[in-house]
Amino acid sequence: MTIKTPTHLEAKSALDSALSAFADSAPINEQDLAIACSGIANSIQIRDYSLGAIPLVLSDYQDINRFMKALSLCCESAHLEAVWSAFAYEAGNTEEAYSHLKACSQIDGSNSLGLLLNRVFNAGWPHASFTAMREELHPRVIEGLKDLEGVSVNEK
Repeated sequence: MTIKTPTHLEAKSALDSALSAFADSAPINEQDLAIACSGIANSIQIRDYSLGAIPLVLSDYQDINRFMKALSLCCESAHLEAVWSAFAYEAGNTEEAYSHLKACSQIDGSNSLGLLLNRVFNAGWPHASFTAMREELHPRVIEGLKDLEGVSVNEK
């Protein structure tokens, strides 16, 4: 499936739509998944939005893991692997977190979130500290996205 480069608003809306369908056990529109994945892969802002949005809708890690698998079928992305790594670590699945972190590094060894997570994991941060961090940062990420609504996800 070929899609045009989405705007930040389109990527956010597609992620929200895919999450809603997944949470309702409804079929997920493949185009929504592709646009959401493109947004996560190409925009730090959408990547950061996904870090806060996904756990707000899906509280069980097994559901988060299944949703992330669905997203990963649409694209290979260091940002996606880094986000997945953070979710796994927060759930206490350290081995899985490191596996996703390794995949992130193999795709892009200079991925900013991957490098940060590597330092955090190796420092032994408590798993639950990610929840507090997400809850604190998510409203700021949403506010920042308002300035980028019409901007394509790959524009700086």
